[in-house]
Amino acid sequence: MQTENLGIKRALISVSDKTGIDKIAKFLFEYKVELISTGGTKKYLEELGLPVTSVESLTGNPEAFGGRMKSISFQISSGLLFRRYHEQDQKESKDLNIKPIDLVICNLYPFEKYMNQNSPEDVLIENIDIGGPLMLRAAAKNYESVTVLSGANEYMNFMTHFMENKANTSFEFRRNQAIKTLVRVAEYDQAIAQELTKNYMPKLNQTLRYGENPHQSASLMIKNNTDSTITLAKAQFIQGKELSYNNWMDADSAWRVMSDVAHASPNKFVTAVIKHANPCGLAATTESFDSLMQAWNGDNISAFGGIIACSYRVEAKHAEFLTQNFIEVLIAPEFSPEALEFFTKKKNVRLLKTPIREYKQKETMMRSISGGILIQDEDERSAKIEEVKLVTQNALTAHHQELVDFGVLACKHLKSNGIALVAKTDKGFSLVGTGMGQPNRLDSLRLLAVHRAKMKNIPMDQVLMISDAFFPFADSVDVCNEVGIKAIVQPGGSIRDNEVIEACNKYGIAMVMTGVRHFRH
Repeated sequence: MQTENLGIKRALISVSDKTGIDKIAKFLFEYKVELISTGGTKKYLEELGLPVTSVESLTGNPEAFGGRMKSISFQISSGLLFRRYHEQDQKESKDLNIKPIDLVICNLYPFEKYMNQNSPEDVLIENIDIGGPLMLRAAAKNYESVTVLSGANEYMNFMTHFMENKANTSFEFRRNQAIKTLVRVAEYDQAIAQELTKNYMPKLNQTLRYGENPHQSASLMIKNNTDSTITLAKAQFIQGKELSYNNWMDADSAWRVMSDVAHASPNKFVTAVIKHANPCGLAATTESFDSLMQAWNGDNISAFGGIIACSYRVEAKHAEFLTQNFIEVLIAPEFSPEALEFFTKKKNVRLLKTPIREYKQKETMMRSISGGILIQDEDERSAKIEEVKLVTQNALTAHHQELVDFGVLACKHLKSNGIALVAKTDKGFSLVGTGMGQPNRLDSLRLLAVHRAKMKNIPMDQVLMISDAFFPFADSVDVCNEVGIKAIVQPGGSIRDNEVIEACNKYGIAMVMTGVRHFRH
């Protein structure tokens, strides 16, 4: 890779938006740069009194098809792409009479201007630029030798840089401009795909009744519609009202936590009950109806109007119970004919049929912020008992140790600051107390999780307490001692871990650290 400063002898200019093009074109002319252009841009430059070499004189072909064919040619693309320091490329360029193009100034047809405007299809299609992205991408690929400008906001910076570097561009400048250009082309392609998909592939984009609130509009865009990955968005809709934005959010939370626990407990029946994207009930037991009852009674007040996900076939006895109560959505891999008959009496209940989520499918998660999109990998990791580190003098009892996987996964799906209290039942495991969404971790523990567990008369020495993040102070351990909790799971990693461990040893509390944090905002 050659990294020296380079001059500019020939520039290709092809712009839809001519803002500032007069200044930069005159600037280049003053530095004796040959200007190459076509179509409306060439005419505009000539009206400024600037000499312009036509693209047609280089390609030997005229514009055609109403301007659809102009700059796409072997000669232009070769002038941008051939490697200046490559011996064979140099020889071929001479043999083919290809002259280098050192600078490309190009902005794209204004497709984005016509987005979200109910624009006619032919208007959208005619504003899809073909030659522009080709030239920009070719110039960007060869940034070793070629400078590229993809927007009017870049002209002044270029001119300043060019003068300061004595009529040259630096390698770093060319590379930075190439990256900006590739981002611009990617954004342009994405805009086209999104607008055409939204307008002409409605099966991939469902308009919802409203967003989080009735005054907000919302839609569901289904990703990867043609691949075989199991996703909630591709679930079979069996009956019920259209799902709202909030229904989809809660259904996704229910399906994910149920699937996580089902993978960790393959021999148990798993039920998750969700309210406002948090598990208010979660159970993994050896009998399906018991699983439903344990999950429902985890917080039967919050379960009213909740979203339920099951790892098992929904039978008549499940449906009979649920139709006697109020739920919004039920997700399951199968429904018996008898169960469906019960639900015909509750026509508004949404029934979604889908298998459990595949384990570690490396899904990308996206969330919008003002002016941007945050992207991250899904939190697929869970604690494994063999990786858990005992840090206290007292070890977890066998009773508490059985609860670790279930408890960590339950807590993983609570909004931070998340505290989960889990307990063994006759037939499995159950979430008996939760604290979540609080700025103060002590409030999550003392005021919410412990309070809810005590309402069920659960002996505190039998529960396992899980925290989604480390304890910054020993005060959480103090609360555990006050209420009688004897076993703690937390990720560790605080600068005060030793103080926390000392407090556990002082109170005779067993604590293990997973080394894995599970924030969920």
